[in-house]
Formats: sequence, C-alpha cells, structure tokens
Amino acid sequence: MTDSSVSLAHIVAKARIRRLSLIGLAKNVGKTTATNSLLQALLDEKLYQASELALTSSGLDGEATDAMTGLPKPRYMPQAGLLVATTHEFLRQAEREGARFERLQHLPGRTALGPVVLARVTQPGRVVIAGPTLLRDLRATLDQFGASGTKLGIIDGAINRLGAAAPTITDACLLCVGTSVAATPELAARRSADVFKRLMTPQSSHSDAYMKLQLHTRLLCFNPNLPESTPISYNRLAEPESEARWIVEQMQDGTEKERVYFLRGALTEELTRALLQQLPQQSTDRQAEFVVEDATKIFCHPVTLSRLAARGLNARVARVVRVLAITMNPYTPEYSCTPQRFLDTLLRELPENCPPVVDVMSGIFHPARV
Repeated sequence: MTDSSVSLAHIVAKARIRRLSLIGLAKNVGKTTATNSLLQALLDEKLYQASELALTSSGLDGEATDAMTGLPKPRYMPQAGLLVATTHEFLRQAEREGARFERLQHLPGRTALGPVVLARVTQPGRVVIAGPTLLRDLRATLDQFGASGTKLGIIDGAINRLGAAAPTITDACLLCVGTSVAATPELAARRSADVFKRLMTPQSSHSDAYMKLQLHTRLLCFNPNLPESTPISYNRLAEPESEARWIVEQMQDGTEKERVYFLRGALTEELTRALLQQLPQQSTDRQAEFVVEDATKIFCHPVTLSRLAARGLNARVARVVRVLAITMNPYTPEYSCTPQRFLDTLLRELPENCPPVVDVMSGIFHPARV
C-alpha cells in the first residue's frame, strides 16, 4: 500500500460522506485498482471496519480479462464483513474459486446477467461486481446499504457515464482518468480536464427556486426580479431548434435585462449548438442563466458553454458535484508514458482550483491547488 493510497483514504474519511462514486472516462483508467486500494487503506488505517463498507457497480467490474483487449484486469477481493451487491451468478463463480458469502436479500433492478443480490463476504475471494444499471435502482441499493449498517457505500461507475456522481445518488466522487482516454498524454489530459471543468459548473444563486418548483415540464422561464411570479413554461415542439428559439425570444422580450431558465433533463450539445446559431453574435446587456439540476446532466463541451456565456447565457447548476480527488493511471497498451509525465501534463490542463491528484500504483500524490 502506497502513501498516496493512505492519503486518498484520509481524504475520503475526512469528507464525512456516506456515498461515494468512482467515475471514469474510458476503460483502463484504473477505477478498479483505485477502489481496491482505497478499500484496503480505509481498513488498514482503521478509518472504517469492514462491516461498515459496501461495494457495488453501475456496470461490470472486476472480471479477469478485458473483453476488448484480452489483457489481464485487476480483480476485486473484498475482506470478510464487507457488503457487496452483485448477481447470483457472480457470487456462485466466486464461491467456486474459494470465496464465501451470506446472501441477505434481492435488490431492486436487474442486470443483463440476472437480478442483483445483497451479500456479506464471510470468506475473502475474487468476485466480479455487476450492480444495477438504472440510477433509481443504484439509489435504492445505496439506501439498503445504509439500512444494513454500512457507513460508506461505494459505487464503481460504468464506463464513460457520470450519472453515479449526481448529488441525488452519491455525496461525492473520485474522477478516474488515464492515458487510455486518448492517443497521446496531452490529448488524454485535455479531455480529462474538460470533464473536470464540466463537473465544476458553478452553482446558481437561484438553486432554492429551482428545487422548490419541482420541475414537471422540460423548460421554464423564471424572472429573478419577481420571485413570486408564475414562471412561463415552454409548450412548443420538443426539439432543440424550437427550444432555442423560445429561449432567445424570452431573452429579447420586454424590459427585463435578466432571465433565468430552468431545464429538466439534459443540456445537450444539440440544444447548445442551436442556441449559438440563434443568439446575437455580439454580447448585449441582457444576461440569462441556464440552470440544470447538476453537472452530470450537461452533455456539451466546456468551450461551448464559454461561447454561450460570451453571448449572455451562463450555464449553472442547482446541485453541486463534489470531486474529492482525481486518480490517474498512466498505463495504456497503446503507448508508453511515465507517471510523472502524465501528472505534469494533467496539471498543465487542470484549473488552479483542482483537488488532489493521486496515482495509487506509483505513489504519486499531488496536493490540492487553491
């Protein structure tokens, strides 16, 4: 166990959270390795007892070989007492290799490999984790972890899906990045930084109004200067061009110089492109906020958001995603890159306020920049 693993464990413990997700941008970014290292360090440092920890996945993790590359992969080997949520088949497979489990109950949601089972490890062994794929079922699984006495439930997120980091699902996340994301370390670092910047979208000062409204329609226009007024709802075609046209019309209508738009669901690349096509090229004195529930609902590039802001339309979130640390994996079979080179490349791309960057294999730990 490296000093960086110990540092990561203390970061997680000091955060005083009950639900943690590890999210990755591609295969082979080191999510399973980081999870294994974190679990071991949490126990070795006596920050948690095994019975206080639980593990599941929103995809398929811990298999022996990579289905795409055929290369060996790290395996999960949770200690006795720890809770896992996976399928019957993977429990039976692990038991054939020597592990033992106490099956506690079936959980909501299914996988392509069958229903999900909550089980407690009674004898350690390698196990594949395949948990619920739907976010509502993941939330229910985490609820059951808590009801079973755990103090920290951990989700190994599905490849290239950020949904497990949503504040309605987990309290905080670790962003796992690696050189496998792109063909060069520079491009991998740039893409990793882009995702981090998107996750760090600022919180709206109108978050309380967003949460109070309990949006049931796709799009509302809210007047921040008249908070008691009834928001104007969008009732036209549910397509990006039509939505963008309505937003621009509201921005240009009347004497109010500030508008706030509340969006339910995803802020897509298609909608932002339509907005850029229809907004005036030159910024005016009219300003507007475009508020989505959280940054996992934003599916466009930070550069696109910057271009919208330059024209008076600023993306904001009602709930903030909390990134505790960035874990890095400099290994890819495609090319060679040293841990120090990848760290240096990452730090050139990441903003000044980035959290600690950790490589649990090499022992690299770069503290938070503030």
